[in-house]
This record gives sequence, C-alpha cells and structure tokens, in this order.
Amino acid sequence: MSSQRGNVARSRPQRHQNSRVFKNDKYDTSAQRKKINAKLHDGVCQRCKEVLEWRVKFSKYKPLSKPKKW
Repeated sequence: MSSQRGNVARSRPQRHQNSRVFKNDKYDTSAQRKKINAKLHDGVCQRCKEVLEWRVKFSKYKPLSKPKKW
C-alpha cells in the first residue's frame, strides 16, 4: 500500500496520465472568461499569485463582486 509508513518507493508508474492539457476556454468562450484569462495578478505575495494563477488555469477563479483590502 502506498500510504504505509516508510513505504516511499513505488513499484509501478502512475496508472492514468492525461494526454492533453486542460483548456479553460475550450467550451466557455464568454467575455468574462476572456477577461479573467487576460487579468494580471500584481500587488500580491508570490504564494497568493501562484494560487490565483492556478485557479484561473483550472476554471476555479471567481471574480470578487467588490474589492477586498489586503
């Protein structure tokens, strides 16, 4: 079992691998999606920037209705 304590070496490769990259604008071609993809995340720390970019990449980002204070 891979979750056993101390068992860090796997005996086989990953079973399922994606052959294509996920495209967040493949089916959603709305103006809001284009606006979200074009947005630059400046003025935040590096960790928050990485989180925001990941959320945009996988269609998890939801714009705020009103701006927040940092």
